Amino acid sequence: MNSKTIIQRTYKKDRFNAILLNSLFLFSLAFLTLPTPVVAQNLSTLQKQIKESKSSKKEQTKLQQQLESQIAQSEQETAAASFKLQQTEEAIALEKKRLRDLKAETEQLNIDKVKQQKLLEQQLISAYMAGQNDLVKLLLNQEDLSKIIRAKSYYHYLNKARLESIEQLQATQERIESNKNEQTDSLASLQRMRDEQVENNQKLAEERDKRTKALRELKQDINYQSVRLAQLGDAEKKLKKQLKKQREARAEKELAAAKAKATKQMTPKSEDKSHSKIATLKGQLKWPIRGKVLASFGSQRSDQVKWKGISIAANEGEKVRAVATGRVLFAGYFKGYGMVIALDHSDDYITLYGYNQALLQETGDIVFQGDAIALAGHSGGQDKNSLYFELSHKGKAQDPMSWLEPRRR
Repeated sequence: MNSKTIIQRTYKKDRFNAILLNSLFLFSLAFLTLPTPVVAQNLSTLQKQIKESKSSKKEQTKLQQQLESQIAQSEQETAAASFKLQQTEEAIALEKKRLRDLKAETEQLNIDKVKQQKLLEQQLISAYMAGQNDLVKLLLNQEDLSKIIRAKSYYHYLNKARLESIEQLQATQERIESNKNEQTDSLASLQRMRDEQVENNQKLAEERDKRTKALRELKQDINYQSVRLAQLGDAEKKLKKQLKKQREARAEKELAAAKAKATKQMTPKSEDKSHSKIATLKGQLKWPIRGKVLASFGSQRSDQVKWKGISIAANEGEKVRAVATGRVLFAGYFKGYGMVIALDHSDDYITLYGYNQALLQETGDIVFQGDAIALAGHSGGQDKNSLYFELSHKGKAQDPMSWLEPRRR
């Protein structure tokens, strides 16, 4: 599959996802009071969209790297081809200069040829006119031996000169023909080479341009994916915040309802005989968990709010026990305190146990002093395992240290 096909496929898919995202985002803004299950379903759909978008962006980034590598290779090939073409152009220029010199040489050879032809023509005419009679006469007359020798040498020289002229004329003619062949073949070969290189350069340039265009479109699509992921992230945060608010509101509502119900049900007639009045146990309550006190009642918290209870160090999973007999008023998640269990001890006395890992009792259960009601942890955003313990009377927080039995030193 080529890069163009992948880009087109991804773009169409992302356009569809963008429409879905926009609809989902507007839906979440328009219906902030949707039931919790619907919001949770919307959040799940949104998170699926985020996962798909991240996967798509990862695939596109990988393709971008491949295209960039191919473009780099293409540019190197183009540079090498351009260098070869430049060398060929220079060779053609040198060859043209050589051919100009060759042409000039040929023209001079033609001039020499004409001169040689005329000289040979004159020599032949002279030889014809003179004939061989003079030499025969000299030999027969025997007038002077020295003259005979000179005449013989003269005619020998003339014959040699004619032969040299003929050979020189023949060499000139051959050189002229050779020059013609060189002019025809050499330049044509170089021009064919140049034409092939120009065509190759054009193909390389077209391929490089296609890849560059594909890379540009891919980068735009990756930028779109980044924007889309940011929008998805914002929408996810809004839905999570909305879901958290709904859960907290439901928990507060359940706590209030449970408290009202427990208050109504906790009458002297229905109270178990084994219940001890918590008011009579001040300073004698068993500790809910063994551990060092990390934060005291009334001390300053990091959020500029004073502690209404105490924080006790705990081991993860350690059992949290009821300090006195009572009925479970609330068991669930509560903002700022994580997994919470609250006990109603009648007479408007309530104890609260927070930061738990898990709850072992349910709303409405009767528990006795020392019963395990939860497992310690660090819920509610705590950075270490601990237990939050609070005791209140008629809605007013009391110092738990004055109610718990003193520890031995």
